[in-house]
Amino acid sequence: MDKAVRDALIAFMTASAEAQAEASKEAQRDGIAYAKRTKENVYRGRKPSFTREAFGIVRDMLGQGASVVATADATKLNRQSVYLIRDAAAGCEAALARWETR
Repeated sequence: MDKAVRDALIAFMTASAEAQAEASKEAQRDGIAYAKRTKENVYRGRKPSFTREAFGIVRDMLGQGASVVATADATKLNRQSVYLIRDAAAGCEAALARWETR
């Protein structure tokens, strides 16, 4: 009998904690959405590790057939940043635009 009561109590506490966590996440999502609607320059995402100038150089070098390693060495960026610019240039452009408005 004690085991059944203990298990029921633990299950109740678990369900209560999960419900509270979900409610907190929803409230946070609502707050972020409100801030994005009413304020400028909030929740812009992570700041790009490259500048507009480096972005242009990477695009030019890759367009001319340079390797990722050579491009990374020339621009002093890490290879992952060069791969990101190569594979998702539109997203990188948007990130730069979000951070340049400040």
